[in-house]
Amino acid sequence: MASAHEIKQRMQELQAARETSFNELLEVLAKRRELQLKLDELDEPYGQKFAAAEAAGWTAEELVSIGAELPTRRPKGRPRTKRAVARKPSSEASSTESPARPSAAAVPVQESAGETAVVTGAGVSD
Repeated sequence: MASAHEIKQRMQELQAARETSFNELLEVLAKRRELQLKLDELDEPYGQKFAAAEAAGWTAEELVSIGAELPTRRPKGRPRTKRAVARKPSSEASSTESPARPSAAAVPVQESAGETAVVTGAGVSD
């Protein structure tokens, strides 16, 4: 059976190997973050140049087919304006609205079999 000193020494060796691999990971992570920041700085100018190429007649599909990537950030354009909703003049609005109840003159009423009368505001006419 191993002594406590030997077990502790083995644990320290394993920890040293883990620490070495972690330190190597930290180095690569730092380089990666630095490069990502540089890449982020190029996103806006790339988007502007991509838009300029489109304005010059290239389509996005053509640019992508020859190897360009779609930009993650496009240049800022004019802000969208809210469109005013065209309102109908009041005379048109009232003529197109359906009345709450149909006109009395337009409702046919059947008095008996075979006879039809029309209800008017004054009563029933034959």
